[in-house]
Amino acid sequence: MATTALDVETSGNPSLGSQAARRAFAAPADRTMTIGGTTLKTLVLLVVLAGGAAWGWASATTPVANDIGSGFGNTTVTIPGGFWLASFGALFVAIFLAVNPRRAALLGAIYAVLQGYCLGAISAAFDAQTEGIVSAAILSTLFVFLVALFLYATHIVRPTQKLAFAVIAGLGGLGLMYLFVWVASIFDFGWLYSDQFRTVGLIVTIIAVALAGLALVLDFGFTEAVTEAGAPKFMEWYAAYGLMVTLVWLYVTILRLLALLARDS
Repeated sequence: MATTALDVETSGNPSLGSQAARRAFAAPADRTMTIGGTTLKTLVLLVVLAGGAAWGWASATTPVANDIGSGFGNTTVTIPGGFWLASFGALFVAIFLAVNPRRAALLGAIYAVLQGYCLGAISAAFDAQTEGIVSAAILSTLFVFLVALFLYATHIVRPTQKLAFAVIAGLGGLGLMYLFVWVASIFDFGWLYSDQFRTVGLIVTIIAVALAGLALVLDFGFTEAVTEAGAPKFMEWYAAYGLMVTLVWLYVTILRLLALLARDS
């Protein structure tokens, strides 16, 4: 696939599309990034993420009985006290990394630990309500990743500017939808818990999974484009970080989808 300036600058992942990342890409370098190097660093960050997830899971308390009826799960866990601290910490690290891509090796690892801790706690809560859902979500995330890689490698789906615009627009729509639901939940509207609204939630979540899969295609395109254009070696860590962010988003979305399906069954 030919590399163009448009390919280099286009990504549906905000982590990869910042102005600081583009400046870092354009910086002169004696050593340039490679696909193999990026793949290895992605695996390293995912291992660190898994370690943080194990920590977060272990920090969750023992499940306790809580019968809430209506077909919902009757078991829950208590989210550990450090959950919100880790959440805000991950957000601040992500912001700082977006403006300083050269520190992606260190900051990416810190982000992986903090985000992994949050994922572990959330996963424990979901698994307490639906046994086996976490394993299913991990496998589903792997399958979606492989499908996205196949679609990209065979050029069935190309990482174009139109695709990036569609993904970003879809993300904006999802954000507004989630904001609306959050505001409505404050006023405790009964229709939020109706079967009809759960159906809407199921459809929206399926769309979110599709968007995450397309975002992976854009991440693959970004990585290949900047590699062929001679990006500095440290950009391997930044590209790996961006790919990890998309995989985390995909996993959480699939986890939510499986939980909705389990409630409807």
